[in-house]
Amino acid sequence: MRFSSIDIFCKVIDNFGDAGVVYRFAGEFKAAYPHLRMRVFIDDLRALNQIEPGINLTAEVQDFESIRYICMPDISSDDAEALGTAEIMIEAFACHIPEPLMKMAVHRSSLIINLEYLSAEDWVEGYHLKESLLPEGRARKFYFMPGFNTATGGLILNSRLQRQKSQLLKNKVLFLNQQISLSKSGPIDIGNKLIGTVFTYERGFDTFIKELQEIGQQTVLLIFGEKSHAGFLASLQRLGVSVPENDFCEYGRIQFVIMPFTRQHDYDSLLCCADFNIVRGEDSLSRAVLSGKPFIWNAYLQQDRYQLVKTEALMNALYPYFEERAIFDNYRNLMIEFNSAETECSSQTTEEHYGDFFRNLNKIEHAVSKMSYFIHNNCDLVKNLGDFLGDYKN
Repeated sequence: MRFSSIDIFCKVIDNFGDAGVVYRFAGEFKAAYPHLRMRVFIDDLRALNQIEPGINLTAEVQDFESIRYICMPDISSDDAEALGTAEIMIEAFACHIPEPLMKMAVHRSSLIINLEYLSAEDWVEGYHLKESLLPEGRARKFYFMPGFNTATGGLILNSRLQRQKSQLLKNKVLFLNQQISLSKSGPIDIGNKLIGTVFTYERGFDTFIKELQEIGQQTVLLIFGEKSHAGFLASLQRLGVSVPENDFCEYGRIQFVIMPFTRQHDYDSLLCCADFNIVRGEDSLSRAVLSGKPFIWNAYLQQDRYQLVKTEALMNALYPYFEERAIFDNYRNLMIEFNSAETECSSQTTEEHYGDFFRNLNKIEHAVSKMSYFIHNNCDLVKNLGDFLGDYKN
C-alpha cells in the first residue's frame, strides 16, 4: 500500500517514557519517509518540551522538524472534521484515539496500528501483527509489538547515532567533558576513570556505593533524574556525606555528578561512551541494549512484583549472547535482586551484589554488544513497520 499520511496519538502517563518514545518514533519515521505528512496528537507538552526545548509549551498547533504537533486534550466533532484523518492512524500504547476522530477513522483511514510497550515476554510474539477486529468501517487494526528478536517489531534505532558512532567513540573524552560541563560541577579529570551513568526510579544505593568503592578503581557517576538524585542523596547522607550546592561530591574513589536533563540524542551518545549504565523504564532500556555496553535495568515497579517477570524475560533474551554460563548466572541474579523492591523509596531494601558485575564488565560488554549488533541488523522497528504498511493490501 502506498501511504502519504500518518497520525500518531499519545496520552502522557509516564512523563518522559510515553512522550519520549513517540517523539523518537516520529522523528525516525519521518527521516525514513520524508514525503509523509506526519502529525503527533499529544495531551501534554511539558514532558515533550523537556525532551526537546524547541517544542513551544503554549502552542496548540506547531510544526517542528517537519512534523506537526497538536496539543488538543479535548477534540470536538467540529475539530475532528477540520483536522481530518490520516491514512495510517497509530495509537501509542493503546491510548485510544479521541472518539470524534476514531468515528471518522474507521470509515476513512486504511489502517489503525496499536504501537505497544516494549517487553521481552514470550506472549509478545503471539500478539505482534495480530488483528484487533473493529465493530464497523473499512479500516483494519493491528498490534505492533516492539521486542528484541525478528518475531517482534524490533526497536527504534537512532539513525543519526549510527552514522556518527565511530567518530563519537574516537572523541569520547571530549564528548564526555562537554556533557559534564553542562552540570554545576565544573571540569572533572575523567582520564583512566570508570564512567557510569545512572537513571533509575527512587531506590537506595548503599550497597552499590559500598561495593563500587571496594573494586578500587577511580569512578565518575553521572546521575540523571530527580529520583536517582534523591536515592543517592539519601544513601550518601547515611554514609555521612553531604552534597554541596554545586551538585558534586566525592566519596572515596567515587565522584558523583548530578546531571541536568539531557536531549535524547546526547543521552544515547552518553550511554555509548560510558563503561556501564543503569537505566530505568522501557525507552532507556532499549537505548542501553543498543549502546552495546554493560547495563543494569530498573524495571517499573508493578503490583505483586510483576516487574520480576519482565526482568526474567529480558534475561532470557540476553542469555544466548553469553559464552560463559557462570557470568550470565551472576548477572541474572544481580538483575533480579536489583528489581525485587516492593515499593519506591530511598532506603536500601534490596539485597543485590555488584562485585561480579564490575569484575566481568568486559565479558558482559561482549555479550551485550553482540545483542546490539543483531538488533541493529535485524530488528529495525521503523523499517519493519514501513515494510508492513508497504506490503499491506487494501
